[in-house]
Amino acid sequence: MKKRICRLILVIVTALFCTFSTACTKKPDPAIDPDVSLTPTQDEKEEPTVTSYVVDNSEVSKIGYYIVDASGKIKSASSLITNTTAVTPKLILGYFLDSLEDESIALNITGVEVENDVCVIDFDDSIYDIASMGKKVENAVLDAAAQSILDNIDEVDGVGFSINGKAYETANNKFSLKAVYMGK
Repeated sequence: MKKRICRLILVIVTALFCTFSTACTKKPDPAIDPDVSLTPTQDEKEEPTVTSYVVDNSEVSKIGYYIVDASGKIKSASSLITNTTAVTPKLILGYFLDSLEDESIALNITGVEVENDVCVIDFDDSIYDIASMGKKVENAVLDAAAQSILDNIDEVDGVGFSINGKAYETANNKFSLKAVYMGK
């Protein structure tokens, strides 16, 4: 008995929905309403649009970098860039930071400097939040950032880190200001 009532209610609701949806989308009939024109106005005309998803391969390149998930697992990723885009440490780290943001990991880089073939990445205090997630996550973030730079920037032979322009020191790691964390 309950199933029969439920089916009846479902049929009635469906019928009402169909009635209202067609009533709402039905165009006015010029035979009934003489103020309605059959000629569409400029706003009603649909302009044809062309969307092309084909990219000329000679104009783009693929760059690879590493990303980290919230559990500290490192994965590889890639993005397409135009051949006119300069591949710099800031560009690579921009992709890296975007990937962290996608994992709800907030990290800010306040500076990137290349001196004597060493790229030093300067973090703000947000690195302490990463460190509080555990040594595995912190090291994965450092490893992924460093390896992403080393794989893409030929002029860089090593990567180091600092915090607010000073030596890198968290609960998990401690590096002097000019120390190379990872090198080629």
